[in-house]
Amino acid sequence: MKITGTINSISIREGKAPYGFIVPDTAIPGHEGDIRFFADRLVGIVIKDLKKGNLVEFVVKEWNKKDGTVEKVAEEVYFLNENNRLTGVINWLNHEEGKGFLRPDKSLNNQDKDLLFFKQDLEEITIENLSKGDKLEFKLQNINYKDGKVVKAVKNIRLILPDLPKKSVSVNKKTVDNLNVKDIKLEISSCLGNCIKLSDSAEFEDYVFMVLRLLGIHNLYQYDKKNQAGRADGFFIIGSLAVMYDCTLRKNFDEYKKDQIENYVNKLKNSQMTIDIRLTDGGGKKKTLQIQGKNRQVWIITQESTRELYDVDGIRIKEIAVQDLIQIFNKRLYSDAFEEDELSAHLAVIDKN
Repeated sequence: MKITGTINSISIREGKAPYGFIVPDTAIPGHEGDIRFFADRLVGIVIKDLKKGNLVEFVVKEWNKKDGTVEKVAEEVYFLNENNRLTGVINWLNHEEGKGFLRPDKSLNNQDKDLLFFKQDLEEITIENLSKGDKLEFKLQNINYKDGKVVKAVKNIRLILPDLPKKSVSVNKKTVDNLNVKDIKLEISSCLGNCIKLSDSAEFEDYVFMVLRLLGIHNLYQYDKKNQAGRADGFFIIGSLAVMYDCTLRKNFDEYKKDQIENYVNKLKNSQMTIDIRLTDGGGKKKTLQIQGKNRQVWIITQESTRELYDVDGIRIKEIAVQDLIQIFNKRLYSDAFEEDELSAHLAVIDKN
């Protein structure tokens, strides 16, 4: 029987097998107090990545110690994040057949086997947009066949975008000659990541526009701040996706932005969009863009979390976290190939309910 508990302590000392103790959520018959686990009994995570307070799931088994005594210990210990997911890396992929194999980050039940997955079990991405070496998160489910055979199947698969590097590279006149492309990418990603938490609304708006431009969105327009009352902050088209976006630093904007969102939706219901474009000489001109047949969305871009709000006549309204846009940029920066259709697909389905 599987039970849950909380990591209470971890011991990693040179020359000794790493281990830790779990505080069980329920009483264990024949055992009192915390229960021990060993590093080689962890599934889907390594012990150095565990912290006190982490929630885990495990089974209880008996361990025959060298002195002849028996101790109850935790085995098959799974780390429980908010979605109870495991992680792994793609090591073989066949786009035409719609399947691939992934190598779990930690062996499952002490079996060093790759796991087969199918395109129909992917979420928020198509198999055409996956590559060998991509990291995935997933759930394992038991499939019961008529002959009594039970097979673990990989389900609810999502792509894990690369984390932003936390290390900052110092670039100055003395070191610039020694920089390589990897260092430059590191500097770009680190700089963007460090600027996420802006407190000035105008700066945040300009920052979002810069991130969208860096993503490679060419048909991107920012509205003039001097004539912006009741209007969105910008508009863009990429592939079949057309988005009117607004930036806010408010944490609870739903009621505050209600009338504005309704206005944005009404504009997107038209077959075309007319944009006022600022010219470098200080003048301006109007440009009309066709949006009929496009996947039309309204984005409220924040520093919080990505979620789908609601749908009005086929126009989807979303809250989009700017850090999720930066993760897509980071994925593109570190990928060997990332075409416009792939970027459009990523942006169209960005949604973390």
